Amino acid sequence: MNRKAWVLFAATSVIWGSSFLFIRVAVTHLPPSVVVFGRCVLGAAFLVPLAVRKHALAGLRRAVLPVAAVACLDMALPTFLTAWVEERVSSSVAGILTATDPLFTAVLALWLIRAEAVGRKRFTGLIVGFAGVVALLGLDFHGRPGELAGAGAVLLAAAGFAGAALVYRRWLAGVPALGVTAAMTVLSGAVFAGPAAAALPRQVPSLVGVLALVVLGIVNTGLAYWLFYLLIDEAGAASAAVITYVMPVVALALGVAVLGESLTAGAVAGLVLIALGARLATSGRAAASDASQDARRPAGASRRAGRPPGEDGPPAPVHAAGHRRIGERPPG
Repeated sequence: MNRKAWVLFAATSVIWGSSFLFIRVAVTHLPPSVVVFGRCVLGAAFLVPLAVRKHALAGLRRAVLPVAAVACLDMALPTFLTAWVEERVSSSVAGILTATDPLFTAVLALWLIRAEAVGRKRFTGLIVGFAGVVALLGLDFHGRPGELAGAGAVLLAAAGFAGAALVYRRWLAGVPALGVTAAMTVLSGAVFAGPAAAALPRQVPSLVGVLALVVLGIVNTGLAYWLFYLLIDEAGAASAAVITYVMPVVALALGVAVLGESLTAGAVAGLVLIALGARLATSGRAAASDASQDARRPAGASRRAGRPPGEDGPPAPVHAAGHRRIGERPPG
């Protein structure tokens, strides 16, 4: 990667990795539904004008149902689950477990897409990755029901990212990713408008909570997706996908340094095993996809993001929920 790509890579990694810190701060002062609604509305305020200016909303009318499905699986559901979870587990644990997204993508691809071969390397990656989940839960949680429920919700969110990736591959591959992401923020905000109104606190929330929410919406959602698209144009999806493995490290470091969370053996073991397993389980796919598209691209043409990690993350059209190609969204 050139210098510009490295700057984009570092900025996107830090922004998406910090999502878990800001979510933790926001849900300390605001209900999860309010956090989700505010984040999506502010993200839409950034992304929709950008999508209109880039003419990226073309074709969405012909793909209303797939866009709605991706919005649910890739933004509305995981964003709410992550906010709910961070009332129960640390931000660093949430960040580490969200990194299982590529593992679930690989599992679903093996199950649903016959062309996906089950090689020894990928199978080993799945075993190693999910062993990391077991290590994290076994060493840190000790069977505590609230934390286990939170961990299960994070894994469900990661599975949602993976499901959205396959929906995007099947029905939205030709739709501009920026347009899909902008639509996702609008739809997700609309879904949570009612719950957020019902859950509004009676007292004026603290300035800290409001500022955390503003950062989540404008920076960690809107700006992060835009930077991620620029990174894909500059360096390709394969390089951009590496953010998936950097984000949990950022989440862990910020959780320990800023929020005073414990650096435990379970967190370190889980982080290493999940990242290694995800890398093995998905190795070769992003590079092959890039090579295939580059071979068909006219000389001098820029890369186009194939789908909106989540993100936060991600964020999937990796955050997360502005998106990566299939299975390459950093969640967050």
